[in-house]
Amino acid sequence: MDISGDLAGIRASQIQELKNLSEFGTERSELIHPEILDRLIYLTQLWNREIALYLSRPGTLLAAAVGRHATVTLPPIKGRSVSKHLRCIHTHPNGDYRLSPLDYSALDSLQLESMSAVGVRDGKLTGIQIAYRTGESDPYIVNLSPETWHSFDYNESLANFSRGATKKQSASGKERAFLIALEDSEQETNEDLTELRELARSAGVDVVGQLVQLRRYGQSRSYLGSGKLEELVHRLQETEANVVICDDELSPTQLRTLETETGLKVLDRTGLILDIFAQRAQSREGKLQVELAQLKHLLPYLSGQGQALSRLGGGVGSRGPGETKLELDRRRMRDRITLLEKELKLVLQHRDVQRKQRTKSGLPIIALVGYTNAGKTTFMKKAMEQAGSRSDIPIGENKLFATLDPIVRSIRVNSSLEILLSDTVGFIRKLPTQLLRAFLATLEEVQQADVLLHVVDASHPQALQHAETVHEVLKQLGCQDKPIITLLNKVDKVLGEDDLTELSQSLPYPIEISLKRGDSLKQVWKLLSSVLA
Repeated sequence: MDISGDLAGIRASQIQELKNLSEFGTERSELIHPEILDRLIYLTQLWNREIALYLSRPGTLLAAAVGRHATVTLPPIKGRSVSKHLRCIHTHPNGDYRLSPLDYSALDSLQLESMSAVGVRDGKLTGIQIAYRTGESDPYIVNLSPETWHSFDYNESLANFSRGATKKQSASGKERAFLIALEDSEQETNEDLTELRELARSAGVDVVGQLVQLRRYGQSRSYLGSGKLEELVHRLQETEANVVICDDELSPTQLRTLETETGLKVLDRTGLILDIFAQRAQSREGKLQVELAQLKHLLPYLSGQGQALSRLGGGVGSRGPGETKLELDRRRMRDRITLLEKELKLVLQHRDVQRKQRTKSGLPIIALVGYTNAGKTTFMKKAMEQAGSRSDIPIGENKLFATLDPIVRSIRVNSSLEILLSDTVGFIRKLPTQLLRAFLATLEEVQQADVLLHVVDASHPQALQHAETVHEVLKQLGCQDKPIITLLNKVDKVLGEDDLTELSQSLPYPIEISLKRGDSLKQVWKLLSSVLA
């Protein structure tokens, strides 16, 4: 039996022990001979490396490969014409028995009959996952526990699959996300993850679990500490999640480490918000801004030789067959960013012309601001309806960032007051600076406003903190000195009067309303008239 891969530091006697496994014959009904699996688990624990075995359909052990941390080099198999009847069984020393993207790729590229992953932790089996190649995009998946794998009939399973079984999926067909976050103190609640859960829901993802660690125990390389990272891998296995979402912005190193250790796609907070923005953008301007922000966010994650050794600069060490795929991807991305910036500049020039025309009208400009999902769009719709205007504003959805593109409408409040009311994208905690810069053009409506109407969800447990976040973003936009009227919305849902009193005392020009209840906006217009006077 041929053995290839990373054999450095392994004793010759131990390599011979691996070779001796070919003496055992696996029955057609068996996935793998129990003695082979026992020794495979032992050597995996001993070497802390993945071990891959290749078996023919009759059960003969043909080849083996040894690697480290999901980097097993799959050897060429003699007699490729029979590879469709070969199966690969390999170990995962991190305990996660789920197949990785690399495993699925090998299943297709080697045209194997099946690919199996064996989870190994502390010298024991944690589970087995088998994927049968279907010839289509999705393989057929079978999961086995340490208790049930002995009774599994591989030949019968293969026959059942051949009769048209389908891949196991979540009931909803959505991605299954596992959330992770770092908190500053033990006294903190999971409010951060509650909001992240809402963001995931807005992106159309099912949340199946969450894990929190104190920030002081986190690691700069892997985000979570080593112990917590092991717990994460175990929890991912239990929940069958297929994507990890982090509440912070990850460095390229942290993202790569988490993806390597978990074998799953990893999204940070910025990536998740941009994904929601991409779904919400309707106008050409919005779509350009989202794509531009996504490319600028992704560019640092294209890693390889690094900026210092970039071949784009030419000179010594750069000559040869041409650009690497990595550098080609980088160049194309930079070219696309330049093109988008030019297109966006033209769109913004057109918007600037519209803004100047509105300024010439002499009508006061009132901008709605607030935390996302506070009720800004609902206020604009109610304002138009109560003013007798025909409302073309869609009903506000109970989702974060339901409104992305800015909307400006003329509203005649009364015989002596007509205003231009604008609705903009909502703010959120931990809004990255580069994201704010990317949507600065959209937020110019706020910068040009005469008065700001700050809509606050008074029923939210973190209402005051949300209001403070909005004021911080306004400060970044240079709008902290503009007149602000605070609309304490959803007061019908507020449970404690003390909470409402605290909000009223902490925020400027507070007005208590319930837009869902249909409260009149007359007191809002009365206060606005006095502020504009």
